[in-house]
Amino acid sequence: MVILLFMALGSLAAAFWAFSPEEGNAPGGSASLDGSRSSLITLEGRIISAENTRTGGNLILKLDSTAMPVFIPASAGAKELSARLRTGGRVRVTGTITSYQGEDELKVSRKADILLLEG
Repeated sequence: MVILLFMALGSLAAAFWAFSPEEGNAPGGSASLDGSRSSLITLEGRIISAENTRTGGNLILKLDSTAMPVFIPASAGAKELSARLRTGGRVRVTGTITSYQGEDELKVSRKADILLLEG
């Protein structure tokens, strides 16, 4: 399952890089994808949605470059980031792949791991 996820992320990263309108920019998957769930992964894309969770003060982003949601816990500055991140904005996020209710997600551990590129 994890290997298939990494293969899908690699394919998405290659397609995103190949069809990116910005030359010289190789987004997504820039961190090591060695199969370890504790490895840092970096993804880049446009924000499709940014939703606060009902409880806990967390934030969940959906990017156009991956089907995997990006989970930003309150402890990583979700409240502050929620005020800055907008649908359509381009971001680069770094985190680790974790599982929530049987589904993989990219979990960000620090506010500094989210870089607003435009938007």
